Amino acid sequence: MIVKTSKFDNAINSILVNLIPHSRKCKWSGINIHCENEFKIEDDDIKFLKLFQVLPPNFCPTCRRMRRLCHLNNSRLFVNKCNAPEHNELIISILPKECPFPVYDYEYFISDQFDPLSFGIDYDLNDSFMNQLFSLRKVFPMPSFLNRDPSSLNSEYSNGGRNLKNGYYVWGCYSTSDAWYCVYLNKCMNIMDSKVITDSEFVYESIFSNHLYKISFSYFSSNCIDCIFIFDCHNCQDCFGCVNLHNTRYCVFNEKLSKEKYEDFMNSIYPFTREKISIYKEKFWELVKRLPMNGSRNISSLNVSGVNLKNSKNLFDVIDANHSENIRHSDSVINHNDSMDIMYSGGYSNLLYMDTNIGSHSSRVKFSVSSKFCTESEYIFNCKNCNNCFMCFGLQNKSYCILNKQYIKEEYFKIIDDIKFKMLQDGEYGDGVGLEFSVQAYNFSIAQSVYPLDNETIIKVGGYIAKEPESNVGNMEIIEYSNLSENIDLVSNDILTKAIICKESGRPFRITESELEFYKRMKLPLPDIHPSIRIEKRNFLVPDGKKYQSFCSKCNKNIETVFNPVDGYNFYCEKCYKEEVL
Repeated sequence: MIVKTSKFDNAINSILVNLIPHSRKCKWSGINIHCENEFKIEDDDIKFLKLFQVLPPNFCPTCRRMRRLCHLNNSRLFVNKCNAPEHNELIISILPKECPFPVYDYEYFISDQFDPLSFGIDYDLNDSFMNQLFSLRKVFPMPSFLNRDPSSLNSEYSNGGRNLKNGYYVWGCYSTSDAWYCVYLNKCMNIMDSKVITDSEFVYESIFSNHLYKISFSYFSSNCIDCIFIFDCHNCQDCFGCVNLHNTRYCVFNEKLSKEKYEDFMNSIYPFTREKISIYKEKFWELVKRLPMNGSRNISSLNVSGVNLKNSKNLFDVIDANHSENIRHSDSVINHNDSMDIMYSGGYSNLLYMDTNIGSHSSRVKFSVSSKFCTESEYIFNCKNCNNCFMCFGLQNKSYCILNKQYIKEEYFKIIDDIKFKMLQDGEYGDGVGLEFSVQAYNFSIAQSVYPLDNETIIKVGGYIAKEPESNVGNMEIIEYSNLSENIDLVSNDILTKAIICKESGRPFRITESELEFYKRMKLPLPDIHPSIRIEKRNFLVPDGKKYQSFCSKCNKNIETVFNPVDGYNFYCEKCYKEEVL
């Protein structure tokens, strides 16, 4: 193999060759209430550190998760001003007015009118490179949305995703049409208020489920039709309030009924009012908590540590993975291999280190955020189809760039060798970027919903704070939630001209025509809670980047769980769950 950065390689390898397992004190110890304070560097961590040629991290796994989660927001859209030259129009954005960096309209950002190399700066070996990177960060514009593919149609209120049609207030939706207030859908149609749903149609308020048709309130279920309130149910049809059922039909709260009696029960629940939903929901969750639950949600996985792991092996401290292998301290990975300290990566990527939202056949990328189709790059942000780029923002189809400046191949590697060697000497190489680089306000990021901080601590650790986004209701007539009709059949199109006051936040929100059609089709009452609050509630139920310690109720084995043990669930380990339920 040709050595391209010999000076840096020799210097870091001389350190790594003598590295042994040890304990370290986290940099945020005493500052962050969620900090683990002291953490261990294990043999398997060292193998990855040598693979990626990086020094041991100075932050504990929890604080590293927080540093990644702070870059993402999946519950708020804001009205912002476009800061592009000769632009001053208002735009919809995932970024608030308080964002400390310029914001450009997404269409302008990806157009030929915008030249990211025009922001290029010369490197200075006499100055801190993290200072130089942050200097470029402060002036380089952010797109109003991240990585929205041109294949998406009529989905101006969406972030990320591909081949999306008619997406409204959604994040990360792929090959999907007609979706509202959702996060992470794939191959779906007509989905409302849901998270992580695949190959499904006409689904309402559901999470981590697949192959559903005409389902409301589904949790960790698959291949089900015409069901309401189901948890860990598979191949079920016409079931209501059921838990842990397989290959079953005509059940109510796990009691088998005749077809006639089941139909009588279903006729009795309509009109399906908010009050009835509240009553049935409480009874349903009581049953969920009473019956055995696969606490880890790990399925068909070998040699794993973490939760919600499927068809994977050799994972350690991983939350939410599918078809992945040989990964440590990471979250939300699909079809991914040989990486450490990453979050939100799919599309057959591998060999990533300390990245957030890097994917789509990316490889050997370190310390980077929100980029795809990239290889052999470090400290890149919002880049696409780039190779061998270092400390760059917003590049597309580029190679051999440093601080957004183009170099020839031979010159590039000589400069990178000098830069990385100096960063190593200065102690700058190894921990990636801090919260000061995040374009998201911490209080509206995913990090806040999982690891909440008060405003003083947010500022102390380098983040910033934003105000709630402005309402889009304008001068519409206001209607109190208490005055909403409980019966969807009695709701007329007049509701489209009114703004509903949220029961919990007091913020007004609208119902669109397509939403109303969905509620009528599914025989569901109008919501009385603001969409962003509804998204947050789903995040709280099964949080990204967080797991809990508990024990198996049957064999007393220590296990990790998806749900918080203080809520009184009856957790089983995977082995005992299979024996008892399957």
